[in-house]
Amino acid sequence: MTDYFVVEPCTTANGFEIKLKGKKIDLEKAEKAVSSLGEALATSSVVMLASIKGYSVSVYASGRMMVKSESKMSEKEATKLAKEIISAFEKGGAII
Repeated sequence: MTDYFVVEPCTTANGFEIKLKGKKIDLEKAEKAVSSLGEALATSSVVMLASIKGYSVSVYASGRMMVKSESKMSEKEATKLAKEIISAFEKGGAII
């Protein structure tokens, strides 16, 4: 699954950016799918804001996500969370 996405540090947002390779995200389906991990806080046609396992996650229809935390987060933690989110999105049919 790791060849499915890329995790890059984002120093300006104090978090990590997760980019899907060649895929987009159906935000309506993603909103439903995220309920298995946390809760969707707000959704528009471009972005969904969610709280997942104590992390603030912005999910973009373009196929990228920004994960932020109040405390310092490691790339290992970000990758683990990315796998969980992507798995839930796949089960919910949100990855297109």
